Amino acid sequence: MIPLRLEDALICITSIGPIAENDPLRLAFFLPHIGVTGGLGVHARTLLASLIECNEAFELTVVAPDNPAQLFPRSGIEPGWTELLQDPRFNLDLIKWPESANLADPLDAVLANRPAIQSADVIYTSYYTGMAHPPAPQIITFHDAGFLEFPEAFGSTASTRLNTLRLIKSSISAMHCVSADARDRICHLLPFDPSRTRVVWHALADEASAMNAAKHETWQDRPLWEEGDTLRQWGRYAFFPVGAATGFNRRRKNVPLAVEAFRDANIPDFRLVIASTCLLDGGSLDQLLPPSEQLQGGAMIRGAWRSDDGRVIILPNLDRPQFLAAMAHSHVVYYPTRYEGFGLPAIEAMALGIPLISGKTTSLIEVVGNAGILVNPDSRHDLSDALRSAAHDSALRSHLTEQGCERSHLFSRSRLANGMMSMFHEFADRR
Repeated sequence: MIPLRLEDALICITSIGPIAENDPLRLAFFLPHIGVTGGLGVHARTLLASLIECNEAFELTVVAPDNPAQLFPRSGIEPGWTELLQDPRFNLDLIKWPESANLADPLDAVLANRPAIQSADVIYTSYYTGMAHPPAPQIITFHDAGFLEFPEAFGSTASTRLNTLRLIKSSISAMHCVSADARDRICHLLPFDPSRTRVVWHALADEASAMNAAKHETWQDRPLWEEGDTLRQWGRYAFFPVGAATGFNRRRKNVPLAVEAFRDANIPDFRLVIASTCLLDGGSLDQLLPPSEQLQGGAMIRGAWRSDDGRVIILPNLDRPQFLAAMAHSHVVYYPTRYEGFGLPAIEAMALGIPLISGKTTSLIEVVGNAGILVNPDSRHDLSDALRSAAHDSALRSHLTEQGCERSHLFSRSRLANGMMSMFHEFADRR
């Protein structure tokens, strides 16, 4: 593995000295997921929000599909996703996505004729792929190496993406990785030159005001969805943020084993509340619940799936404020995932001051540090023990809350903005 110093992990900000030119840096971002819920969309929107808050002058054009639902029909769409782009520091170039275009292919056919791409000092793409012949230095974000390690979970997309990366690899000026673990795996498997990588961690997506609002007691008696539950109805509960339970997520989010471990813990008056963007859609439920849970029985009641004994609840899609409230009022955030490139729910739990149980694997070891209970995600016994500890040990809970709040400051928007702008300057082509 490639050694990573602590100062590198805390965003890899390098001192590059003043740039001779006085003109603002011209940036062109291709953000295909800007309008999508889930981690990729959160990253894109948080990056833009962090740049709004930074003090540096730049000229930025965001190139994005005009209809995210067309490109990502199985993903949730963030309401009002274009509002962020109304900032006067951004130009918006919405493109009608060609039906024949594949996001995993080289992007030249889609991007080459965009004026902002042609005039940029740096071209940045937020999703694994880029141009074979970019007119300026090109930086690409890699969120994880899942398609390289588990290609069978991605179908034909894995081979298409790999072929594209082999084709454009020499045209990538720098690869931005969201964790050192993701960087190490990508450099080994692709392979890729480590000297052309930079590690810049994710930042918390939500402002402090939104996090504080989520903790307010008024949420206890407000339905979380139309005709839905209130938090008070759940009592004590573990909150399991699954995200989109499709494709590779079905393997890595570990839902069947997580449910079995919760049952093994046998904690009185304690529920497991699972939040997912599409777990209740398209027959996914039968494929993800363990056989023992299916035999016990359950049903859809008032928009949510509930086990017959009411101790396991799977929520419908929640808007962001409701999602944060459900996390903020939980007894523990239960995140026994097997594989992550970063792990956004982990830093959200820490920032909200909720004790965290996390898989002891991949990037989560790096991200969580000593601020959570790190557990072998494939051990039912260890997971159930961790749940019992989080439910009953008040001293442990207080310690995790304190450690989590302190560690969450490492994931600020200012660190993200400074790290990304430093990288853009480092590789900019000043013409």
